Amino acid sequence: MKKRFLSLLLACWMGAMLLISPCLAADSFPDIPDPATAAAAETLRLMGVLDGYSDGTFRPEGTLTRAQFCKLVINAIGAEKELSRYAGVTVFPDVKPGHWAASYINLAAQGKKIIAGYADGSFHPDRTVTLGHAVTILLRLLGYKDEDIGGVWPHGHIAMADSIELTDGVGGSANTALSRGQAAKLFRNLLKAETAAGASFYTLSEETTLTSLDAANGKLVTPIGSYEMEKPQNSTTLVGSKGKVVLKNGKALTFLPTEDTIGTASSGAVLVSANGSTAGFSALTGNRSGYAIYKNGIRVASRELRVGDVAVWSAATNAVLVCDTRVTAYYENCSPGVSNPTSVEFLGTEFDVLPTARDTLARFHPGQVLTFYLSADGRVAGAVQESRGNAVAVLGGSDSDSKTVGTLRLLCGNTEIPLDCSASGMTEAVMSVSSDADGKIWFQRLYGGAGGTLDTDQRTLGGTPLAETVRLYDRDGLIALEDLDRTVIPAGDIAASRLNWAGQVDLILLGTNAASGTYYYGLASVTRDGDGRQSLTVDCGGAQTIGPFFNDYGDVRKDTYVAVRVNRAGTAYTAVRTMDRLGTVSASAWIGDNAVTFGGQTYVVPDSLPCYNRDTRRWMTLEQARDYADRLDLYAYGGEIRLIEAGA
Repeated sequence: MKKRFLSLLLACWMGAMLLISPCLAADSFPDIPDPATAAAAETLRLMGVLDGYSDGTFRPEGTLTRAQFCKLVINAIGAEKELSRYAGVTVFPDVKPGHWAASYINLAAQGKKIIAGYADGSFHPDRTVTLGHAVTILLRLLGYKDEDIGGVWPHGHIAMADSIELTDGVGGSANTALSRGQAAKLFRNLLKAETAAGASFYTLSEETTLTSLDAANGKLVTPIGSYEMEKPQNSTTLVGSKGKVVLKNGKALTFLPTEDTIGTASSGAVLVSANGSTAGFSALTGNRSGYAIYKNGIRVASRELRVGDVAVWSAATNAVLVCDTRVTAYYENCSPGVSNPTSVEFLGTEFDVLPTARDTLARFHPGQVLTFYLSADGRVAGAVQESRGNAVAVLGGSDSDSKTVGTLRLLCGNTEIPLDCSASGMTEAVMSVSSDADGKIWFQRLYGGAGGTLDTDQRTLGGTPLAETVRLYDRDGLIALEDLDRTVIPAGDIAASRLNWAGQVDLILLGTNAASGTYYYGLASVTRDGDGRQSLTVDCGGAQTIGPFFNDYGDVRKDTYVAVRVNRAGTAYTAVRTMDRLGTVSASAWIGDNAVTFGGQTYVVPDSLPCYNRDTRRWMTLEQARDYADRLDLYAYGGEIRLIEAGA
């Protein structure tokens, strides 16, 4: 079945409102290039949940602490009136009543019972909140109980969140830091979510169009009625969008745009005619000034534009979005006809044609091999009868429903477009893609790029800087740099890479030995079932147990300390390693409470590090371990201390 992507991808890339005059667009956050994020941020701003900074920016890539996320949750559910009851309460020893977020944290923990601390009883309010933690909190808010969610945490919770569309459009992996942009999308999805009991979490009106927001009179106006606003705000960013009014006790909390009808995208595009040229941009933007240019998701100066780049206009973010993806492929079909094609088909997939490109496409006919130029939202902006393609396809993908063998996604700028063509039998995660005059689709392993060691701390590959939006793939699909168990990946574990127009690495394919997944560290337990199959369970302390899984785990013996990597589905080990005993240290080797020196190197040891007492066969906190024994054994993996043993 052929797919049409315009309605889907507009929600990810193009206008979050109708094309409007410059003065009306000025109240949107200028530093959010993705209109879907911009619309989500504006929806939450109107609700009083997530706001911008004093300089007018939103800083979508900025991260949130655990304390800040608690405040967002309490504001999102409108529970501010309950805060005073929890101001003087001490639930966690590291969140005293004087802490700025104490009442929010205490209310979330004790009043709403949606957050919990670490195994040692602490909360660590200033630690960065991860996507896994954030999703877990919101699932509890919706009435989902941890014990009823299958799989290994946090993967089971992420899978549940995916199934109810709580993480729709959010991206990222469970253990990566949650950004402000991701948080905006999470809370946007919460607005339309259902509880575990199947009830609506918020009350939503029927679909309508936002006519105006009148803060002076406290009114949100739509064709189906005028609503009193809970927190009156002025805004025009969402005006003209279709969506639903979010209601509480009859008052409007905010306006929730319908994803596939967020405003109307510009129908025009400009093919850059010379390096560094912005010719045609004035007409494209309606003679607006002060707009930003984003190329493949990165903010750039005009000098970084190249011949053949495709530029489209996003009114909601006052930005020109540029894409440099070109696909050389067999022209299979068109609709409604050759003279005025509104859609064309290549790589087995149907793509919409921008109105400004229809005259160009009318010069060609199905049966030819063309190079198609794509816009940031996956529409055809032009074509030439030459081989100029640079298209790359991903086998598998970043979404939980796209990891079956044969599923392909075309990299388009900084997003991925599902393809209907088959890649059965392929094992590479990333490959170049094209089709020939016989219509046969060709895949070739990605070669070349920068060589050398990947250093995630320095964000370099062999000394070449990584692009801000670098995409990292292993055999399973897209991963985050933070998912790697090591900060340094040797050159031999880098299968391939790609350089962008600026000489930065924008794509990396990892070899088998550097495959991703979540690592856990603990005590191995080997058992055998009635059929004689051996399984491995890993006790990680703090009531966290991984497995049992029956897949191959090598020669690991019972009661040894291991590092295990679990696939992102939480269903199998992808690596099992016996941890190295770094050595034994005495009390004098410790520097303060959380640092220890061994072999001339100082290691930071977090409070949450699992510590095992061989005498009592119980887990304990770091503080308890240091009190119990004068000498402790350190176990390391990947250059960091992962576990401490006391006793025996």
